[in-house]
Amino acid sequence: MKSLLYSVGITLTVLGLTASNAANIALQLDGKTYIEVPDSESLNPKKALTIEVWMKMESNGGECLAKDWGGQRDYIFPELIDGTKIRFVLWPQTKILDAPGLVLKKWQHHAGVWDGKEMRIYVDGKKIGASPYNAKELNDSKASLYIGVGDSAQWTCIGLIDEIRIWEVARTEKEINDFMMNTLMGDEPDLNAHYTFDKKNADDNTANKNNGKKAAGTPKYVDVTKELNLKPLSVDAKNKLTSTWAQIKQTW
Repeated sequence: MKSLLYSVGITLTVLGLTASNAANIALQLDGKTYIEVPDSESLNPKKALTIEVWMKMESNGGECLAKDWGGQRDYIFPELIDGTKIRFVLWPQTKILDAPGLVLKKWQHHAGVWDGKEMRIYVDGKKIGASPYNAKELNDSKASLYIGVGDSAQWTCIGLIDEIRIWEVARTEKEINDFMMNTLMGDEPDLNAHYTFDKKNADDNTANKNNGKKAAGTPKYVDVTKELNLKPLSVDAKNKLTSTWAQIKQTW
């Protein structure tokens, strides 16, 4: 029996199904540190876009996630304005949507959505701003994606950032609410980039492998489980557990 229980423990560990929940790790931004993700086709959705991120910001301004550098510009979200507003910017034609709702030193979920006709901003799952924006396609420059900065080194953010998701589809309000308290698997349809920082790096969890590397400063990854305890999606874990237990019983 001991050997069986040991085997079960090893199997569940391999599957990532240990009894205790894994720590939730976030990237700490200090105003001097930022991550660069080299440009790729998957980082430039053309017909629709959703960007989601958990943040606990301390700076009044800065571009926290941006494909915007040195005059090459595709999108920015979120950008902090006056410590009270969130800005969503898309190109071509520099379309800007500002919305109130930013609260500094507090964990918030921010989502910027564009469906081809309208831009929308959500905070903690609630729509707080919208603006028409008709474009045949979004801009597709060669700019890298930056985490913690945009445009130039002067536009850094200070605070914590976690669970970044870039989709090539316009997520609905229900979808945003249903999944914002979970960490994704990385293989969800239309998910083009996904950063959890849980392995204390900026690797992309999707098959696109849009991995980030230090561009400036020294990235620091901190345990924020007590503040932001995101849960793994249970359906996949349940299926894996059921399958594994069936295999174990066959050899019992």
